[in-house]
Amino acid sequence: MSHCHIEGVTERDTPLMFKYVVPKASRRSPVINRAYYQRTEGIRRIVDGWIEDDPMYFRLAQKRKATQNTTLLKYVDIDYRTLMLERLYMIRTQTALADLLPDDPSVDDAGEFISETYCCLGIDLRDINTLRKGLETAGLFRNGGKRTPVLIISEVALAYLSPEESDEVIQFFSGFSEATFILHEQCIPEFDRDDPEEIQHPFASTMLRHFSRTMTPLKTLAEHRTLEDQLQRFKELGWKHCDISNMNLFSNYVVIPTVEEQQRIRRLEPFDEYDELCWIGAFYFMAIASTEQKISDSVNDTDTPDVLSRLKLRSKFSDHAWLRNSHVDQTSFVSIDYAIKPSSPASTDLTKTVQWSAERPMGGSLVNRKGHTVSILGDNILIYGGFGPDESVPPDSPSIFAARIPHVRLGSIFCYNFEDHTFEMISGNAGDDMLPAPRMHHSAATTLDGSSFYIYGGRDGPTKVHNDVWMYSVEEGWSPQWRGRVSQEGQGTIPEGFYKHTANIMTIAGREMMVVIGGRLASGETNSLIWAFDLQECQWTPLQLRASPYNMGQELPGLFSHSSVVIYSMEGEDEEDGDHLIVIGGIRGDDERIVNSVLKLQFGVSENEDSEMICWYSIKDIIVRPVHPGTSLQPRFGHSCVTVGPGRVWVLGGVSSPGLLQWHETIVEIRIDEGVYENLTPSSFKELVMTGHAATLDSKRQRVIGVGGGGTCFGFGSLWDATPWALKI
Repeated sequence: MSHCHIEGVTERDTPLMFKYVVPKASRRSPVINRAYYQRTEGIRRIVDGWIEDDPMYFRLAQKRKATQNTTLLKYVDIDYRTLMLERLYMIRTQTALADLLPDDPSVDDAGEFISETYCCLGIDLRDINTLRKGLETAGLFRNGGKRTPVLIISEVALAYLSPEESDEVIQFFSGFSEATFILHEQCIPEFDRDDPEEIQHPFASTMLRHFSRTMTPLKTLAEHRTLEDQLQRFKELGWKHCDISNMNLFSNYVVIPTVEEQQRIRRLEPFDEYDELCWIGAFYFMAIASTEQKISDSVNDTDTPDVLSRLKLRSKFSDHAWLRNSHVDQTSFVSIDYAIKPSSPASTDLTKTVQWSAERPMGGSLVNRKGHTVSILGDNILIYGGFGPDESVPPDSPSIFAARIPHVRLGSIFCYNFEDHTFEMISGNAGDDMLPAPRMHHSAATTLDGSSFYIYGGRDGPTKVHNDVWMYSVEEGWSPQWRGRVSQEGQGTIPEGFYKHTANIMTIAGREMMVVIGGRLASGETNSLIWAFDLQECQWTPLQLRASPYNMGQELPGLFSHSSVVIYSMEGEDEEDGDHLIVIGGIRGDDERIVNSVLKLQFGVSENEDSEMICWYSIKDIIVRPVHPGTSLQPRFGHSCVTVGPGRVWVLGGVSSPGLLQWHETIVEIRIDEGVYENLTPSSFKELVMTGHAATLDSKRQRVIGVGGGGTCFGFGSLWDATPWALKI
């Protein structure tokens, strides 16, 4: 059904024909649609690089019939006999498909069809002898007869066989002297190089649990887990060449290689599940293997084609400098022809240990939310908004299971007091205009005196983006309440609504302002401007770039899902002294690439040529080097960052690409003044998603508190970081 949806929204010169075999198209989540598009389009492009044609028989037959192409090409479809019976029945009862069947089949029964150009074989792949006989009946012989290049495509099929059974299939096809094998299925990338068997990413445990629960376990993963395992497998089973890429890397450079194509895909439907898409991309791979000793990048050569060369990737994947700069390592690409160096050594060698706080920061309270904010006012920690279980559904209702409670955008505040260990749920908007509407991916910035916080933006539906500012203050002790909406006074320009932006309150030219950076608009475009909201005047001001020796007029790139934090320094005469804003990582809006940049922003007010006062910013790209050579600062998004001391910033969690963010890379300390960073490893493993969460500094107790976070794992189930955590500074 996801394939059927792809046919409806993509732009093609001839149809994919899924509509003839799918009884009824249904709406699937955008992340499933995009992942299936990457898979389908990826295989199509590989096949096009191999034979310069299409991988789907009926689409191929339609094109060849229209162009009167007579080049001999045989398509063999293999599946269980019961499934082949259903498939042939659907084909024969759909006139558009039946008319494309060859007219002179040698075998034409209910579960088998054999002709010169199209064959359907009902065979259990675990029976190698029957497979051999079936292919010979179809005219395909191993190492015999006339020269016959063979292309084998396996999409998420061998993973359900035992390692021995799937190995037999791969080894069997290596007996064809001119064979190319395309394999697309799941893998389990390393999450902790020190203990890869025991410590897994939460997506891995969720995925494996799903397939076990549905009684379709991924048996092959018991032995062939990583890309390196798969590479060794092909090598030992007789394949001369093999290149394996995870789907993040493959999509970036094969499926959606240009900015124009990225923008075209983005226009198809609203999409915001980037974290889940990157997880999927890290846990699925595309392998291209060949048995021929020599492969060629020439279209006219008679040797087996080098698909990567034809896709213009061979030169990149053999360039160690390009691989390093693109953060490609053995978790995202491996090859028989050349070794890929690890991105960083084992965690215990080159990291510093940080301790979990022994005391749970919020007692036994559970917080199932993501896309929320967290603020500390006095001895209270307040979690506002986000996406989570519908609070209007009683959790103890006998008619509903907790796992089936609908999830919605929230407008409530969860308030916990550190001193008396009490908590209170403050209801959100229920049609009351004096309360902010429910939302997620908004921002919350605490005032400098710690008495209140301001929320801005966020979204409700996929395209319903808010553009309001609200203040929450504490009066008469700790009796919090929502105040009325902060009004937009004056006639100045105001920003459009943003979500997945950041906001920080800081002093600019003696005035307390909320500085908003990046974010996405309702259209899906990315905000590249910087806005400042004057807390006293309740007025927005767009900031103008001021060139400096450090940026030469370079503007801030449009980012979203980044993090930003104020670093406080002692005032001095040097222009570089004073308070600055640090912007770390995120997704670049124009091409949706994930970055590892560390940007330092300075702000001020000055007169322009017309004697008008303008707010300005300057930007400096901070080059940070590792404390321990051999490590790398991984690109990430969906993370948080907290200032833990003068010039010291902790970066917490997030999602990376093309490879998976390793456990020992999950937390990083960046020391801005020194221009260095160091990976921090928590004292013990916790199965934390640590994305979509919120974190804040509890300076009174010298700890960093993280709350919530989670994700939906590609239809495999949801995972929540329900228990708040704390790290000692």
